[in-house]
Amino acid sequence: MTKYKSIISEKTKNTTKEQLSLYNQVETKESLRGKAINSQTISLRDKLINTIPSTTYLTHGIHNFYPAKFIPQVPRYIIEKYRLKGKVILDPFAGSGTTAVESIITGNSNISSDINPMTPFLINVKLLKLDTSKEMKYFGVISRHAEAIFSSEKEFSPRWSNVDYWYPPEILPIIKQMWAYIHSIDENTESEIKTILKAAGLFISRKYSFSDDETPKLTRSKFKNARMEKLVDSLNNQGRIIFKNELKVKAIEYLNSCLEINNLYKLNFSKTSKLDNVTRPFLYVTTKSLNHLPSTIQSNTIDCIVTSPPYLYAQEYFRSTKIDLYWLDLLSDRQVKDLTKNEIGQKKISFSGIDDHIANIQSYKSVLERIVELSVNFKTQDNIQRFTSYFADMQFFIRFAADVLKIDGILSIFIGEPKVFGCPINVKDIITEMMINCGFKIEEALFDIIKNRNLSKNRLNENPEGIVGEWLIVGRKL
Repeated sequence: MTKYKSIISEKTKNTTKEQLSLYNQVETKESLRGKAINSQTISLRDKLINTIPSTTYLTHGIHNFYPAKFIPQVPRYIIEKYRLKGKVILDPFAGSGTTAVESIITGNSNISSDINPMTPFLINVKLLKLDTSKEMKYFGVISRHAEAIFSSEKEFSPRWSNVDYWYPPEILPIIKQMWAYIHSIDENTESEIKTILKAAGLFISRKYSFSDDETPKLTRSKFKNARMEKLVDSLNNQGRIIFKNELKVKAIEYLNSCLEINNLYKLNFSKTSKLDNVTRPFLYVTTKSLNHLPSTIQSNTIDCIVTSPPYLYAQEYFRSTKIDLYWLDLLSDRQVKDLTKNEIGQKKISFSGIDDHIANIQSYKSVLERIVELSVNFKTQDNIQRFTSYFADMQFFIRFAADVLKIDGILSIFIGEPKVFGCPINVKDIITEMMINCGFKIEEALFDIIKNRNLSKNRLNENPEGIVGEWLIVGRKL
């Protein structure tokens, strides 16, 4: 952290007061639907409708269970607005790989990092290079594998201690057989098809589990229990052919998406495992934690950062994706627990500790005082530690961004605003003030309204409509 405490130049210090003064004149949005929202309101989905027809276009729809997915309109808006082509774009909270896809198809290089091993897998699927002249061969290979999926009696057992809890006894052996077959496919001769079948297998593994379809979190509900009874009845009536057919249909759907992106963009990039002497355009994907990125990425080498950091208290990414991680054989129970402790937004100890700089951020200071007052009425006192740790980590991230970005480089952060002890947290104000203090000129702060959301209509929820929208904060390094 020492190198980040002195990144603010004299030029920056002279402009900070002016920037904060201008920023504080901007009216902050009301966080409830139906209230007046200021002139910064936008719908990125509508604005880019001619470029991006839906949030699931191309390969973005593959494995749509990933929690809090970053919509492709956000990185595309930044790429188009700031005329990025042939540049290096970093996403240090890469999640499902949205920024990676948008970076590559627009002729840029991408560096993606996330501690979740699902990220490299999903980016590999979504940017899978295929020979489009072999389209019919691919379809034939998928059909052959779908027919042979239960040709062996072998079973794959994930490193998951309570897997039995999540599947009916009639279905679990079938899922284990399916994964034993998929894992046995020769990586050297059929790696592309194996990757697609793995992604399709994840869909089947979730559909035929007790995990609730209406939430990405691994959660059982009476509604899914009732649906599983019907699925078991279908299995009893039709046999394993329903699994063969569904796996084949989903794999072909994913194959078509991969062929489409290859046909449109030719995916002209090289994958690299090192950032030294790379040839553009390139793709570099790592599972390093945020605090390890400073030793990986050199200062003044990145043109743009487009990211959506984890929201405060909003998601538990490993709880949401562990069913996939287990079947892909990427993690064990113990590894999932260890990584969960390091999730930003959930952990109680920050990478860098709490320093004096964050205590001087007025928007942070005022809301912290408020939630400390409110905390006396709640049992979950550790929410205060999670709050302070979260914003210390966000400050670490913004300082890191100020170091690795080139002069005039763009930092764009897409973030929502949760509540703590019932108190709305002005995340946008805090992040903006941090950016200004770290040497960024705020270019724009847009409030993107969420028009469509897949929320359960059958479950009691204190906030049934979810968040109204999210802030896109864009700064330029001075």
